[in-house]
Amino acid sequence: MATERVDKAWQQRGIDCYSPEAIVATLAHYGVTTDEASFKARAAESFPLAIAMTWHEHWKGTGQFSRFPAAAAEELWRRWLPGQIAPTDVALAVINLIKDLANLLDEKKDEGTLETRFKVVEAYLPSIPTASPRRDMFIGEMVGAMSDWMEPLDGMGEALVKKKHDAVADRFVAIEEALITQRRGVASAIVQSERGDRPGAVQAFSAIALDSTRDFWNRLSALDALFDFEENELAKQAALPLFDDAEKTKDLEQLSAVVERLAHLLEVDPAMPERNALRARIEKLADELRPAGEED
Repeated sequence: MATERVDKAWQQRGIDCYSPEAIVATLAHYGVTTDEASFKARAAESFPLAIAMTWHEHWKGTGQFSRFPAAAAEELWRRWLPGQIAPTDVALAVINLIKDLANLLDEKKDEGTLETRFKVVEAYLPSIPTASPRRDMFIGEMVGAMSDWMEPLDGMGEALVKKKHDAVADRFVAIEEALITQRRGVASAIVQSERGDRPGAVQAFSAIALDSTRDFWNRLSALDALFDFEENELAKQAALPLFDDAEKTKDLEQLSAVVERLAHLLEVDPAMPERNALRARIEKLADELRPAGEED
C-alpha cells in the first residue's frame, strides 16, 4: 500500500485537511526526516519557523511545495503540542485586532468583533514565555510573522487617543507593552503626551533611558523617543551611559545601535563639548573590534 502524502492542492484545501502521517511522509519525500518525538525535542528549544528554517537546509521541494516546511511545522506543532501557542498564533490575533482598530479609527461600524479580538490577544499573553532566550525567540518569530503590521502597531495607541478612544488606547498599549519589551513604559508615555502631558512624557522617557536595571533595547527605545521629541540635551545624558554599557560588554549589535544615535547627536549638536572625545572613543573601539588583518 502506497504511503499517504500531501497532494499538490494542499494550499487550496488547507494543510489541516491532511493527517500528520501524510505531512511527515511528504517531508520525507522532499528530504526531511522527522517524527513526533524528534519534533517535540526540537520544539523544546525553538518554535515552528525556526524548525522550518533548519528543514529548508535539506529541502528539495519546488513549485507548490517550495514553502511547505513552514506550513508543515506550524501544523505539526498544533497536532503534537496541543495547548502550546505558536508565535504565529499571537501574530495573527494581533493583526486581526489592529484591523478592527483601524476600522474604529475610520469610524466604520463595529461588527461585534472588536471585543472578541481584544479578548483573544489578552488570553494569549499569560502563555507567552517569560524567560530569555525562549521569550526572545518567541517574540522574534511573532514580529517576523507580523512584518509590515509592526508599524501600525507602534502608532496605534497614539492614533486612538487622537480620536478620543482613550479607554481602547489604554487597553491596546497594555497589550503592546506586554508583548514588546522595548516598548514598556515608552508607548504609554507617548500616549501620555498625546493627552497633553508632554513634560510628564519626556520625564518618563528620560527615566527609562537612564535606568540601568532595564533592558538595553527598552532604554534605547526611550532614547529614540527623546530624539523624536527633540530633547537633545536629555538624549545626550541618556546616550552616554548607554554607550558606556555597550562598550563594556562589546556587544556589537548594541554598540552599532548606540553609535548610530551618537552620530545623530553629533549631527544635530555640532558644538557639543564631548564631540572630539566621543569621536576618539568610537574610532578606538572600531579598531579594537575590527577583525585581524582587515584594513580600513
